[in-house]
Amino acid sequence: MPKATVLIQGASSGIGLEFVRQLLQRSKPTHVIATCQKMADDRLSRLQRDYLQHSKHRLDVLELDVRHQDQFDTFGQQVEDCLNDLKRERGLDMLINCAHICNRHPSNRVETSLNDVLSIDLNDVYQVNVVGPILMTKILLNALKRGRPSFGSSTSNAPYSSLIVNISAELASISNNRVGGWYAYRLSKCALNMATKNLALEFGRQPVDENSICGLKKDEDPLLFVAMSPGVVNTQMIHEYKKLFPKDAHFLTKAESVKRMLQAIDKLSLKDNGKFLDFNGKEIPY
Repeated sequence: MPKATVLIQGASSGIGLEFVRQLLQRSKPTHVIATCQKMADDRLSRLQRDYLQHSKHRLDVLELDVRHQDQFDTFGQQVEDCLNDLKRERGLDMLINCAHICNRHPSNRVETSLNDVLSIDLNDVYQVNVVGPILMTKILLNALKRGRPSFGSSTSNAPYSSLIVNISAELASISNNRVGGWYAYRLSKCALNMATKNLALEFGRQPVDENSICGLKKDEDPLLFVAMSPGVVNTQMIHEYKKLFPKDAHFLTKAESVKRMLQAIDKLSLKDNGKFLDFNGKEIPY
């Protein structure tokens, strides 16, 4: 029976799909729940068929498009059903929010100036990159509270019940922004970082008094939240924008980026709660 449970939101391609692959290749038996916009996705279906033959790992695929709010109404129960198939009251040990978009500009390029900015870009990108991860956390909160520290480095002095990783981007760093542009994407990832910090404060500490802004009961362990940049990864999304980067820019492969992020995740502890980290676990200034 799988000993670790993880949900990957936005797992049909790119970094999300690579997270699924590498987690299922780990020596530790792992139950992965992967979301995609359409159940007919061939890549996840092939992986699911492969792992149906193995008792060590398990892969469940659920349909979810975070732009469609009505799908959230039943999604929480679908996740509970997947978990209960293994063991009653089993929780989620880790949630990775991967789904993201860059923009919806008609020219299929990022906004390099204010003249390029459209309200549809700002609204759609915010919906996927910010609203989606927040609602995922809200709907899965009870399952996350029942989780175990199967990922990261929990200690008896600083325990936590589960780990939530929001995939951000170094472009979200206000301190490191020296070239501008990328309006919708930068703004959305910056907002995701703030959401991560808010969640870390609300669910990362025990209530001090009745007026504390705290989502925990006194007998509940904290949740560990981090925002993490995968680096500049050679995905389909970045192909359109390679010319905007310096000629000597290094583009990580999906496999290299996810491998490094998982290595960094394995070292996380409660002292990292609310931090903005790169793919090596080094802190990035907000």
